[in-house]
Formats: sequence, C-alpha cells, structure tokens
Amino acid sequence: MTVAIQKLNGLWHLIVGSCEIRTPFLATQDRELVVTYARRAYPGAKIFQRD
Repeated sequence: MTVAIQKLNGLWHLIVGSCEIRTPFLATQDRELVVTYARRAYPGAKIFQRD
C-alpha cells in the first residue's frame, strides 16, 4: 500500500488509493508529524510526499 502526503487548502492530506483523508495538521506544521501520523494509521505502507 502507498500513502501520499500532500498540502491542500492549508492542511496536510493523506491520499490512499482514490481516497483523500484530511489530517488534523496545518500545512505550516512540520512534515514529520504527518509522517508519524500516517505510519500509525497505515502500518507498513510506503509513504511519499506529493507536490
């Protein structure tokens, strides 16, 4: 499974397949917080940042 992390409308979003999941983190917050959040929600997934 792959999870993409993307900034959209001032928030970080996780994109899993065709689903876009809004996270509780603002785009101004550190990317590492979002990666940690994604690893807890989707253990074993490959995580990458999408522009």
